[in-house]
Amino acid sequence: MTNKNTGINPYILGKQIDKPEEFFGREDLFTFIEDNLNADIKFLLLHGQRRIGKSSVLKQFAHNIDLQKFVFVYFDLQNHSNSSVRNILHDLAEEITEKLGLDSDIITLSSLDEELKNNLDIFSQKFLTKVYQKLGDKNLVLLLDEFDIVSSDNGILNQGNSFYIYLQLLLKQQTKLFLIPVVGRFKDDFQNLYQLFKSPPYQEVGLLNEISARRLIIKPAQGMLEYEEDAIKAIFKLSAGHPYFTQAICFNLFLQAKIEEKLTVTSSDVQGIVDKTIESATGGLSWFWDGLSISEQVVFSAVAEAQKIAIEQKQSFPEDPLRLLKKHGVIQTELLTEATKKLAQKGYLDDTERRVKIELVRRWLVRCHPLNQEIYKLEEFETEEINNILEKITQLSQNNKNQGVIDHYEEIFKLNPNHFSTLSVLAESYLKVGNFEKTLELYTRAYQVNPMHNKEGLLLAREAYGKNLIEQRELIKAKIQFEGVLETEPDRKSAQQQLIKIKAELVKQEAPLRQVEEQLMKDHKNYSRTPIRQGVILGTIAAVIALVGGGIAVYRFLTPCSSGQEKVNGSCVSIQSNISRGDRTFFFTIPNTSRDQGIEAFKKGDYPEAAALFQNAVKDKNNKPDPEVLIYYNNAKAREKGQSLTLAVVVPADNSQDATQEVLRGVAQAQNQFNANGGSNGRLLEIAIANDSNDPNKAEQVAQQLVNDKSVLGVIGHDSSEATQAALPIYKQAGIPIISSTSTANSLNGRNFFRTIPSDAASGEKLAQYAQNSALNKVVIFYNPKSAYSNSLREEFTNKFKGQIFRKIDLTDQTLNIEQELKESASQKVQAVMLFPDVHHTSRAIEIAKRNANNNLGLKLLGGESLYNQQNLNEGNKAVEGLILAVPWFRKAPQSKKFAKSAEDYWKGGVSWSTATSFDATKAFIKSLSFNPSRQSILAGLPMIELSSEETSGDVVKFNKEGERQSKAILVRVEKGHFQCLQCSP
Repeated sequence: MTNKNTGINPYILGKQIDKPEEFFGREDLFTFIEDNLNADIKFLLLHGQRRIGKSSVLKQFAHNIDLQKFVFVYFDLQNHSNSSVRNILHDLAEEITEKLGLDSDIITLSSLDEELKNNLDIFSQKFLTKVYQKLGDKNLVLLLDEFDIVSSDNGILNQGNSFYIYLQLLLKQQTKLFLIPVVGRFKDDFQNLYQLFKSPPYQEVGLLNEISARRLIIKPAQGMLEYEEDAIKAIFKLSAGHPYFTQAICFNLFLQAKIEEKLTVTSSDVQGIVDKTIESATGGLSWFWDGLSISEQVVFSAVAEAQKIAIEQKQSFPEDPLRLLKKHGVIQTELLTEATKKLAQKGYLDDTERRVKIELVRRWLVRCHPLNQEIYKLEEFETEEINNILEKITQLSQNNKNQGVIDHYEEIFKLNPNHFSTLSVLAESYLKVGNFEKTLELYTRAYQVNPMHNKEGLLLAREAYGKNLIEQRELIKAKIQFEGVLETEPDRKSAQQQLIKIKAELVKQEAPLRQVEEQLMKDHKNYSRTPIRQGVILGTIAAVIALVGGGIAVYRFLTPCSSGQEKVNGSCVSIQSNISRGDRTFFFTIPNTSRDQGIEAFKKGDYPEAAALFQNAVKDKNNKPDPEVLIYYNNAKAREKGQSLTLAVVVPADNSQDATQEVLRGVAQAQNQFNANGGSNGRLLEIAIANDSNDPNKAEQVAQQLVNDKSVLGVIGHDSSEATQAALPIYKQAGIPIISSTSTANSLNGRNFFRTIPSDAASGEKLAQYAQNSALNKVVIFYNPKSAYSNSLREEFTNKFKGQIFRKIDLTDQTLNIEQELKESASQKVQAVMLFPDVHHTSRAIEIAKRNANNNLGLKLLGGESLYNQQNLNEGNKAVEGLILAVPWFRKAPQSKKFAKSAEDYWKGGVSWSTATSFDATKAFIKSLSFNPSRQSILAGLPMIELSSEETSGDVVKFNKEGERQSKAILVRVEKGHFQCLQCSP
């Protein structure tokens, strides 16, 4: 090594690499080309991102492919974006002539140009014929760079482009001609070209592997500059093997070392050069941004921001970008949901879809395209139509028509829910009419978008609401509002003064209540925990509250516990774990002494005793069969035998016990059958029950716990699509298989994701077909745009329905006038109402049914499986008569009757579809268990399993390549207060 770094910078920026000694890697790519040429494949397609080194690859063919019978000619189409076929062929002939050193007597280019004006076939019949004569037994391979440039203004790789069609015909005529074009597109962008050339072999020019990147870093500066091992790793981490960015980093490191007269590069040198590299590589970095849609740009910035937060907070996994956007006041739209998928497909994100694949690009995004700046671009949608509405609002404001102003602002949000400049002005309009809850909702969003500009508006709105609540003697609610003010601005005196007054008033009310509360708590401890006696206690408390006229007892005694806690004897205590295999119950309100004793034995590790006690609990005639207890019995038997196999099921145990019991029945029944038959090679099945409360945040925590527990081979769950969506990336990263038996949203997918319930695509299509067959050609849709399930079902129905959709209505809108909407729909000849509520808003859907019936509007009712339960039948009564639902399973369907009967006999009552699909999910996992199962072996086995109808709840279980079960939704109708099957074969 020389004493000083005095050489010329050996790293190349933005230029094609012609010299073989300056080119590194791509051995697999050259092997792919060589193998296909030897196989006489005449058209090979290469594709890749800009600045990835595609042109350099073409330049290296002659040096890296050892084929004596081929001659390579490179031709750049960069300057032919609008050229005619004749001009392109003339310039191509000129390049071939020069490259091959052909004699002038072979072809006169000027004469060729004239002849091409009249007949393009001269190129093949005259020019190429003479070229082949000169080449002898060798073949001509044309390497066509920037192939997608030609006529790109007429559409991306337009199939009708005459140049491409000419080449297609030319290949058929010329046996000695081969084409290898390169396109700077992503796979999904060149489908027309792919089809035109009959699905040719194609290969991506992608990132360099670590070995090739290492050579690119070290060799150019060998003898002038030395890289420490940590420095090489730091460069690769920044560039991810992208050759342009690797060169850019090293170029700047070499320059800096030369200035500082250094001979060695350290990792700290690499970190110190990042900003300078970003400045010098702006051209290459900008390409990652300029071709994206607005939605993709916003999500890209959100991913980068989420990574930044995770790094700063030392979190192992970044937050979902769509959830981060929600925290910034952004409403999730279809475009934003699709944007994440598209960014991953383009290779901008890694497999988790939560990290930017190239770290240098992430740092550039954080620096040059910060999220709080980029989200404002979302306002650009529907601009012209929104401007027209704003003009109308100006006129209405001048005439003091406040309700009209509100209606028009809401119309803006229907066109673009992320029109942020409307938030604060609409909040102000709602404040004028005294709708405080809507005011706070909008101001809170506005504050999330821009805290500086909207802080004062939010605080004033909270204070106004608080004062209104004081006037109504709602002191606890008022206290919450003023405490919220102080959380945002701790020194705000106006809020402090109001809180002092409220607390003084509450002290006056609390004295008599404290004595009553203490006595009630003593009584509560002496009473057994039966619903009737609990009801007496709670009713007594309510009566005392009514007598005293306060609200403090509700605040102290009935207020729900926070996340991670549960209520025991009126007090909130921490939950030790939200996962149980037999060491706690999730159903405290169900008394069962043997179960409780079994839990204590299980915790002590006395599994034979635990199994005996759980078995007694299962057989207890005073209790209806409990699936949780049956699972714990089988778990104890599995522990007793040793070397158990473990699956997990995730349920919303603490806030939806009915739904939880339905899922656990299916899982328990499948587990019990498997273990009763001796298990697999003597190993019994153990089920871990996890509770996520259908809360996306908690779902992520549960998923991480299950991933960390290496004994868990697979997961059944989660219950809601929203919870599943939150947990799925964590499972995906860990490579743990998940089978959903209840989540139907189409946005759920991945190589590790399967489901035994038909997706929303199947239900949406079934409902659309029924509507059309029943001559229901005009419908109105009620749905929740914030729910993955509801929104997905709405989208699928919309895509398949060939009639007219009169309106799509957000049934969660607090200002929604249901009766008015229904009457207007009926007046506009709407024939049917599509009810697509999520599980949290089914009561609103039932209200719609009641208003329809009460007003004799005669609108037909259709809906999804969220409405398919006895509670909704009871609540809707005669109003839901005739309601048509698309459901995943129906116990009266011919194929379902056998399982339905056996399940009904065991559980002493009819079972739901979620019991059936959860049974099938557990059976699918059981089928994939091998002699020595692992997460990887199960993941590999699930796509190949097939369960007959005799082994399942009725339908065959077989997954397609997307992990979807190959089954259809079933239509049921409410008749005389019961669900009856439609279109079922006898």
